[in-house]
Amino acid sequence: MLDYSDYISTIPDNPHQNFAQLLEQVSRDHAGRDAILYRSGKQADFTRWTYARFGEECRRVARGLLAAGLVKGDRVVLWAENRPEWMAVWMGTVIAGICIVPVDFLVSEQECLNIINITRAKAFFYSGRKRDFALSLPGKGITLPVSVCISLDEDHAPGRPPAVMPVTMPTAKIIHEFDRFGADAGRQVLPPHDSIAFNDPASIVFTSGTTGFAKGVTLSHKNIIANTSAAIRILQPTDKDIFMNVLPLHHTYPTVCSFLAPIFRGIPTVIAEKIVGKVVVDDIRDAGVTFLIAVPLLYDKVMEAIGAGYKKLPGLLRGPLNLLRVVALAEAKKGRPEFGQKVFRFIRKKAGMHSIGIMVAGGGPLNPTTADFFDSFGFNIVHGYGMSENSPLISVNTPRHKRNVSVGLPVSYTEVKIIDVGPDGIGEIAVKSPSVMLGYFEDEEATKEVINEDGFLLTGDLGYRDEDGYIYIKGRKKNLIIGSGGKNIYPEEIEIHFNNSRFISEVLVVGRKEPVYGGEEIFAVVVPNYETIKEDYPGLENDENTVGNLIKKTIEEINRTLPRYKKVSGFTLRKEPFEKNAQQKIRRFIYKSYAERGEP
Repeated sequence: MLDYSDYISTIPDNPHQNFAQLLEQVSRDHAGRDAILYRSGKQADFTRWTYARFGEECRRVARGLLAAGLVKGDRVVLWAENRPEWMAVWMGTVIAGICIVPVDFLVSEQECLNIINITRAKAFFYSGRKRDFALSLPGKGITLPVSVCISLDEDHAPGRPPAVMPVTMPTAKIIHEFDRFGADAGRQVLPPHDSIAFNDPASIVFTSGTTGFAKGVTLSHKNIIANTSAAIRILQPTDKDIFMNVLPLHHTYPTVCSFLAPIFRGIPTVIAEKIVGKVVVDDIRDAGVTFLIAVPLLYDKVMEAIGAGYKKLPGLLRGPLNLLRVVALAEAKKGRPEFGQKVFRFIRKKAGMHSIGIMVAGGGPLNPTTADFFDSFGFNIVHGYGMSENSPLISVNTPRHKRNVSVGLPVSYTEVKIIDVGPDGIGEIAVKSPSVMLGYFEDEEATKEVINEDGFLLTGDLGYRDEDGYIYIKGRKKNLIIGSGGKNIYPEEIEIHFNNSRFISEVLVVGRKEPVYGGEEIFAVVVPNYETIKEDYPGLENDENTVGNLIKKTIEEINRTLPRYKKVSGFTLRKEPFEKNAQQKIRRFIYKSYAERGEP
């Protein structure tokens, strides 16, 4: 197997034991440099926060919380969209020795209320779009010493009043607009740096994944700092890089890779206001973004757009270009992306993405076909793997060491082993590292189920490692299908074959009990792509027979590429998209009934 020294850089580990020490160093050493770029609405120019300003904003938040009576170990809930103030609240909370609880902006009000209650939060920072919810909390028996809207007035809908809650409200000591919060607490002393231990909780991330049961993943300063250092050492950003943040920051993947990694290096990060193609591409072009961190779904959409433009080129030109793409892909797989970067710069420039030096995919499986597509045009894409319980990064491919069908090699100080290996060589992936969580919030029993006595995190993912140490994931342990011949079948492996189907938008593969043999047969729940069906068969997109026959033919074509025991034996159509979590993974537990015979 490859040794760490074969693929991990010599960039030093971060020396700080907590974020208070880190912020002091970066805000001093990079004071005049841009830390955050952001624009909203019709803004032509970016709003820019330097590292000096970022440090000031964070310390103001910290002083405001302490002046309001919060103490070390208290918890602060943050429910808002990505914006510079989100980052300031996150960092300001943790440098005060207080624990930040970022909440998925897409969860329901009831779910957010549950988190506020479960964590016994003492402060609530929220988006202007959640102001009505914040105002309703006293009526629900929630008394918070601090309740602050972090949106600016121009972010609110026309005709609505500014997001400043009335200071006469009796249930709160401090209710201020963000830019006023902590402004009168300048004399508040921040805790000494050495008073915040590396094992003190820094963040609690509630993650339901696809199981439906929300658990609070409690991460320490050490957990997050170690993982961010590991990300930097394997991905190797330089002081010339500019990061792009398009993913919701409440999740550990963008928090570590899009927010904290550039902060650690003292380089800028651009926050996209929304995940809309034109907005993202304009921000990339105008800011000169070089480092893009995203989920596979976004890359699939970008691939479709670039592919559509490429097909419009004259056939006489595409012929030789396709030959060059083959060479570019072969070179990229050998760890030499430079050929494609030079030859296809005009394609990337036309797409508005010629400044991108590396794309990182995580948060879900990246289709190898998508990875090969980008590599063939010199985009230099790498795929990683992680989970919130490990803060999150576990492994990643690198530009020099990559296999697009794999999720890469373990990051620094991360031991990965395969346990309970079956006859097919596949077992559960177990991980031991300084990034493994402290545990689930106030749930010792659940913690013991996933962290064994040797300190290994049992990921619940099934996979194997090859002779060089690359990790390959086959599926989730709880999703495993047992065929009638006793074969282990991983539904995710089958689902990925549908990713580029023209007439299928989404698919969920489940196992249904065979009435005769007692094993499970492969059954697909399909959401048709009605837009493309309408394009190809105008007026027939709502005709059940037409749609059903198209889906049937698609499944038959895919079945021809699959081994016999993996073939889809039946399907049903579903009109509405599946409900998904923040990482755009289907919340499979909701659709258990599809595994039963008959309609759900």
